[in-house]
Amino acid sequence: MKGFLRRLRGIIGTGLTWAVGWAGLYGAFLLAAWAFGAEAQWELGPVLRLVFNVGTYGFLGGSAFGVILSVLERHKSLEDLTFKRIALWGSLGGLAVVTMLSVLFGTLVFTYLTPVILYTLLGVGSATGTVAIAKRASDPKVLEGDDDPLPALEGE
Repeated sequence: MKGFLRRLRGIIGTGLTWAVGWAGLYGAFLLAAWAFGAEAQWELGPVLRLVFNVGTYGFLGGSAFGVILSVLERHKSLEDLTFKRIALWGSLGGLAVVTMLSVLFGTLVFTYLTPVILYTLLGVGSATGTVAIAKRASDPKVLEGDDDPLPALEGE
């Protein structure tokens, strides 16, 4: 049971990480579109709802990626994971979002190529970024603190 709860915590953590990343990226995109004069009505309520929806999609994609990773790569350590396989699992996580949207809204989202490409690329980028950050965090040099982050302040 302890292993299951640990995996569940990892899946939820990955989903939340992707949710924050996707919502932030979409918010930055909307802000840039507004700054360059996009012709739209910019009311705070609908914009925040859009950003929240994209964050929800990120949570779904990250959770799907976490499930795929925990099932298919459960016997591998973090160092054994290759970025090609992580990109593949991330693309499946992104495609899972498109599939879930198709089911939730009752439309065939796959008929439109743009969401398929967009969520697949978001999944690949999020997956490889997540694993790169995790590998960096597990690096012994970073954990031990071999390098002093503020060498200039020591002399003062």
